[in-house]
Amino acid sequence: MLSPIAPPKLPTKELDLDLLVFVERYATNLLKWDLLTYFGRHPDETRTAPEIASLLGRSERVLRPELGDLVMLGLLEQTNGAASPRYRLTHNHPLRSLIQKFARPLNGK
Repeated sequence: MLSPIAPPKLPTKELDLDLLVFVERYATNLLKWDLLTYFGRHPDETRTAPEIASLLGRSERVLRPELGDLVMLGLLEQTNGAASPRYRLTHNHPLRSLIQKFARPLNGK
C-alpha cells in the first residue's frame, strides 16, 4: 500500500499584490526589469542612454525604445541634456516607492 504524499509547504509570507501587478504591468521583459531595478537602486541618478547601456552591459540601440516606453508610462522622467537626453526615476511618490520596493534584493539587504 502506498503512503499518501504530503502536500508541499506553502510560503508563509503574504503575496504583495501591488508588487505583482507592478511586475505584470511594467516589468514586461528582461531589459525593462533591468532598467527598473537600476533606477530603483539609484533613485537620485540622472543618466544618458549611452551611460545606462554601458552600466547594464546592453546595446544602446535596443535600450532607447525601452527607455522611451518607461518615460511614456511615467516611471522615468526625461530631460534634454546638452548632447543627449537624460533619464531619471520619476518623482511621483507612489510610483517611485513601488519601483524602489521592486528593486530591493530578495533578502531585503
